[in-house]
Amino acid sequence: MSGHTQPSLSNSPILRVLTLCSLYVSQGLPQGFIHYALKNHLADQGFSTSDIGNVIAMISLPWAVKFLWGPVVDRFGIASMGKRRPWIIGAQAMTVVVLLILATVPGLDSNLRLLGLGILSVNIWTSLQDVCTDSLAVDLVPENQRGILNGFMYGCSYLGSFLGGTLIGYFLLMEGGSVQLALVVLSGCVFAIMLLPVFIRERSGEKLLPWTSGSSQLMEDEQHARSTGLLFRQIKQAFSRPIALTAALLAVGAHIGNSALNIIASRHFITEVGWDKKAYTLLESGVTFFSLGGAFIGGFVASLLGAKRSVVLSGSLIALVWIIFSRLESHWSEEWLVRTNMCVLATLLGLFTVSLFTLFMNISDRRVAASQFTAYMALMNLSMFTGNKLAGPLEATLPSVPAAYLVSGIFHLGVMAFVILAIKPPRNPAELPPSPTGGS
Repeated sequence: MSGHTQPSLSNSPILRVLTLCSLYVSQGLPQGFIHYALKNHLADQGFSTSDIGNVIAMISLPWAVKFLWGPVVDRFGIASMGKRRPWIIGAQAMTVVVLLILATVPGLDSNLRLLGLGILSVNIWTSLQDVCTDSLAVDLVPENQRGILNGFMYGCSYLGSFLGGTLIGYFLLMEGGSVQLALVVLSGCVFAIMLLPVFIRERSGEKLLPWTSGSSQLMEDEQHARSTGLLFRQIKQAFSRPIALTAALLAVGAHIGNSALNIIASRHFITEVGWDKKAYTLLESGVTFFSLGGAFIGGFVASLLGAKRSVVLSGSLIALVWIIFSRLESHWSEEWLVRTNMCVLATLLGLFTVSLFTLFMNISDRRVAASQFTAYMALMNLSMFTGNKLAGPLEATLPSVPAAYLVSGIFHLGVMAFVILAIKPPRNPAELPPSPTGGS
């Protein structure tokens, strides 16, 4: 009978890696397109920093509240098709539908209000997919494989961002290109990736589609939660610890400076310094490979130094790079300096983000680790949203763009001082709980 076992995500490591990594590429595609190509296209169109910041902030808003999806996904579902798979298929299908609807709107890039609402709706569904993908990984990936797979998955989100900025961005920035054409290509890519969860079961014996044969294969302890109230009580308990609250403050402050500078810098270098929007977009999306390298390095550094030290080291270096760059304004017209600055920052940001992830995993209460960790990720996205929104007011308040780099650097050093003084991680965060099988 075992010879007739259907290949599924639960019994095939190769299918698991392929599907999870592809889903992360799918999440990165719209992020990269909006963050790089569309942002720089709007700057080239002559929109103000404040206008662009408000539109780009719409990416982060659904991610800042994505923890609200957790209890819904844990509580409801179609168990006969798998615990997470129906949600993933639904989220991706809605992403495709929204992208195609937006592609029918003429003059979309001149109607910032509608464009912002479009970005918001795309990211509502992408953030739902993210919560479900992370939950799927927690459900099906053995504990001893999670570290490596996390590195791959996080790397694939960078790969998706790169492809979104360059490949999808090409259809916006090329001669005769348009936002509408780019959105059609983007929807086609998301649809192609959606075919993986459509045709691969979570567990052998489940239904492939609602009308096919099969039944729920969930064990008793894998069933959807019987009570949403119980989930919320456990989450509240987890966040009542002082370390959990200080970590939440860190998550909110972590990306404000970087998100504000991203908007301020792209508009400044394209409209004031004279960079071609296509060349600047290629540079911005291209340095995601340095972030990918920084993320892999971050895993080793966090293991070697400990997550807190790794956060402080990488965060302090980011702040110092901003401060030094602010003093070199007379050389900003030199391409090598801007390229070097971006590559160094991208590497450090990859290292910083993975260090934060590790710190938040160590702090999370094991009983509600998925929900608590998702909450920290949501707060980090709130941090990005805040930075995007502050870009315009910051530029208007400060005397120059170098001053924005200087102020952001000083603020970020303040955040690192907060980490040193207020974050006291548990003594043995990496210690695993006893094996339920009693094995050693």
